[in-house]
Amino acid sequence: MTTNQIELFVVDRDPIFRLGLSLALEAFPDLVITAQEDTAIASLGQLAQGMIPDILVTDFNLSDLENDGFTPKEFCQRLRQAYPQLPIFLLASGLNYQELNLFKNLGVGGYISKGSSIETIVYALRQVAEGKTYWQIKDKSSDKSGWFKNTLSRLTQPGKQQIDADIENITNQLKNNNLSLTDQLFLLGRRRELKVARWLSNKISQEENTLVTNQEQARKALPNSSQNKVNLPPKLMLAVIDDDKIAASIFNQVITQISLGVVNNTDFFLEIDILQPDKKQELLYLILDSLGKTIESISLETEINSDFFLEEIWQQCTTDFFFNNYQQNILIDELEFKTILQQELNNIQNNLISKIYLVEDLFNYLAKKQPITIDNILYRYESPEAINRAVVLVKNLLINLANGGMQVILNNFADLEIFKYYLYDSSYRSSREIARFRNEISWRYRQDNYWEHPKNIFESHYRLFILRNGKIETLYIYAPRTEELYQLRGLPWLTTIILETRDAIAPRVKSAFSLVGSGFVFVLTQVVGKGIGLITKGILQGIGSTLQDVRNSKNSKREK
Repeated sequence: MTTNQIELFVVDRDPIFRLGLSLALEAFPDLVITAQEDTAIASLGQLAQGMIPDILVTDFNLSDLENDGFTPKEFCQRLRQAYPQLPIFLLASGLNYQELNLFKNLGVGGYISKGSSIETIVYALRQVAEGKTYWQIKDKSSDKSGWFKNTLSRLTQPGKQQIDADIENITNQLKNNNLSLTDQLFLLGRRRELKVARWLSNKISQEENTLVTNQEQARKALPNSSQNKVNLPPKLMLAVIDDDKIAASIFNQVITQISLGVVNNTDFFLEIDILQPDKKQELLYLILDSLGKTIESISLETEINSDFFLEEIWQQCTTDFFFNNYQQNILIDELEFKTILQQELNNIQNNLISKIYLVEDLFNYLAKKQPITIDNILYRYESPEAINRAVVLVKNLLINLANGGMQVILNNFADLEIFKYYLYDSSYRSSREIARFRNEISWRYRQDNYWEHPKNIFESHYRLFILRNGKIETLYIYAPRTEELYQLRGLPWLTTIILETRDAIAPRVKSAFSLVGSGFVFVLTQVVGKGIGLITKGILQGIGSTLQDVRNSKNSKREK
C-alpha cells in the first residue's frame, strides 16, 4: 500500500453495493477500502479499536438504526463528537434538501447520489480527502417551474411536519425494551409506511430548499450537554478478544456502548450517577478489562464459582479506581483500603452481587464456549441469540459492579474535597446534596428489598441494567423463580400476598364500578330522561291544546 492512498471505511447495509463499489474502485489505485460494516454499532466498535480511515463513506441507512430506534442524526452526532477530524462522506439516494441541510449542519463533508458515475464519485472523494467539501446539488436557478414547486412545497409543509412527528413518536416507542414482538413488527412497519409517504410527498412537491451554510446553526445542531460527553476507550488488555472472534464481537459491542455515554435513563437512583461522565466510563472500562482477564484465566477444567469471581473483580477494580483518582495527601494505603473492602463485602454481596443474574451461564459461555439457555431453549455458542444475551449480561454485570465500587467510596469517603472535584459531578459538591443522594440510594435499596425484588420473583423475571445508545435502561427477561418465591419470608413475602390480593380483587372491583356506572347511566337515560321527556311532552301537548282552543274561539267569533 502506498503512502498516497486514501483509505476508505464503507458503512452500508447493502452488501451488493459494497461489493460493487469495491470492484469499481479497483481501477483507481489511490483509493482503497480498508474496512466495511453494515451496522452503526459495529462501525463504532472498529473506530474505537483504533481503525481510523481517511474518509468514512456511509448513507446512514443501516440495519441496527432501523431496529433499535438509533436515528441517523444520533449516529452522525456520535461520530462528530468522538472523531471530529474524521471526514464523513454521504453516498446515498432519495434524500431531500431538508435532510441534506441537516447532515451538512452536523458536519458531513460531502454528498453525492448513488446513481452518479464512478468518475464523479472518485472526484468527490478526492476533494473531501484534501479537506474540501463536495455537495452534488441541483442548480435551483435553472428550474423554470421553481415558483410553482416552492408554492406546492409550502402548501404541503403541515402534512410533512405531521408525518415527521409521527415518525419521531414511533421511534421513541421502539426504544421501549418491554415491547412484544408483535408490537415491534407493527411499529416498524408503520414507520416504513410513513417514510415512504414522506418520500412520495417530497417527490410530488419537488421540495428544494437551499442548503444552510450558517456556521452558528451548524454548532447548534450538536448537543453540548456534558451528560452526552464521549470518552474514547483506553487501550484495554483484553486477551480474550485476540483469541476468539465471538468474544471479540461481544466485548467490542460493549466497548462501543460505553463510549457512547452512560446517562441514567431508568426510574432508579444508581451510585454511579454521582460521577462525572468520563469517570463513569473509566470505571466501566476497568471492570470490563478485569472481566476479560478473568475469562481468559478460566480453563475448561476450572469450576465456575461466580460469587468468587465477581468479588475478585469488584475488589480489584474498586481499588484501582480509588487509587487512580486520589491524591497522595490522603493518608491511606492499599492495605488499609482492602480492610475497608472486607468490611463492606457482606453489604455488597447482599445488595448487588447476589442480584447479578445468570453469571454462571455467562462465564461458561465466554470461557468454555458452552451453549446458553434462553426461555428454556438451548442456543449454540455462535448463534445471534446467544451473542445478544451475552452482551446484555455483560452490560448488567458492569453496571452493578460499578455501583458496588462507588458504594464503598460513598460509605467511607463521600465528603473528601478531592473527590468532589475530581470524581463527582458539579451538582454534587455540597455536603447537603451528597447526603441527599446517599439517602436516595438507601431508599432505593429498601424499595428493592421489600417491593421490587419480591415483585420480580412473583412475576418470574429478572431486572437487568443495560447500556443502549449512551443511556442506562432497564430490561426484564423471563426466568423461572418458583424456588425463590417459596423461600420469601417477612415483608417480601407480604408483598407477594398484596400483589396476589390486588390481582384477585381488582377485576371484581372494576366490574362492580362498571356495573354501578352502567346502572347510573340507565337511571339517567331510561328513568329520569324518559320522565323529563314525558313532562316536556305533556307541556307541549298542553300548549298545543291551548293554542287550538284559541284558534277555535277566534273562528267562532268570525262566524257570528
